Amino acid sequence: MKRNLKSAVYKHLNFANDFQNFFDFPDFREMRPIIREAVQQLAKDSFSQPVLPVKIEHQALAIEQQLERETRKYQQQDGFYPNQQSELHNLIRLYTNLLQTISKREIIDQEIEDVIYAANQTRESLRKLKKLEGSGDLYEDSQDKELVPGTFYDIVTRQLIRPYLLNPQGKMIPKNVNYEGRQLVIQMITYCYRDWDSYLTHQYDEQYNIKNERGLTSREYYDKLEENELKYADHAYAEVIADTFNEFKKILVPKYLVALNIMSTNIEKILIQYPRLRLQFNQVITKNFKLDTHGKMHVMDAPLQDTRNVNLS
Repeated sequence: MKRNLKSAVYKHLNFANDFQNFFDFPDFREMRPIIREAVQQLAKDSFSQPVLPVKIEHQALAIEQQLERETRKYQQQDGFYPNQQSELHNLIRLYTNLLQTISKREIIDQEIEDVIYAANQTRESLRKLKKLEGSGDLYEDSQDKELVPGTFYDIVTRQLIRPYLLNPQGKMIPKNVNYEGRQLVIQMITYCYRDWDSYLTHQYDEQYNIKNERGLTSREYYDKLEENELKYADHAYAEVIADTFNEFKKILVPKYLVALNIMSTNIEKILIQYPRLRLQFNQVITKNFKLDTHGKMHVMDAPLQDTRNVNLS
């Protein structure tokens, strides 16, 4: 869509209460990978020292969710309450940082200008909100980003962490886990709260943009597709986790439990009553997470090798 036509379309869009929310723009799908790249940079910059990519991804997802949820909240309210003033200022500042990050790209073409335009329209809509009387809800990330003790993910992680315990007989606590083990715990927390369907949608969006990118040589095209596949290769864990949970469920329901909830059911209580079940669970985890003789998992070996083989063929 050409710029003058796009601007005209935006001006006549039926935005709720004249609030221009760029999440509702007609070509937001094309904008989203550019926005995500900027959000990734914001997430990376939020850490004072280098961290694993999975932790950056965790932070980027939180920022992206905050952007959309808070923006939609203020759009629906058509204003802000006195107790929300600080939150609103922080949201506007987040949009400013997003715009600054996008503007630092080496090449500012028409597509980047359109993204900057759309994000700035939303920022301006936030700035123009009127003050309301009373009080309103403050944004809270309702997900506690920790493993709930005794639940499915906690049981699985305690099995996976064994090779990384400083004292093999000790507990899974920070002072008894080495650096590699701490990263594994962060990884499992990320998988615990990740929306896998949304994660896969992110990959498809990026593939869509690669396939529609002009001027790429065949080599550049396939290199970008391979990079995309490698970036999202850990989607393999979705199937592994689902298979493991389903096998746990078959063992526990209905003989030991009426129902099994992946996030809240305390399995540890059952294991204390029936210790032999722990061996069964450990065997399931060993099989599905492809643990070697040292207890280290190899879930990613096959997916990564398959991706590289396809690119070589």
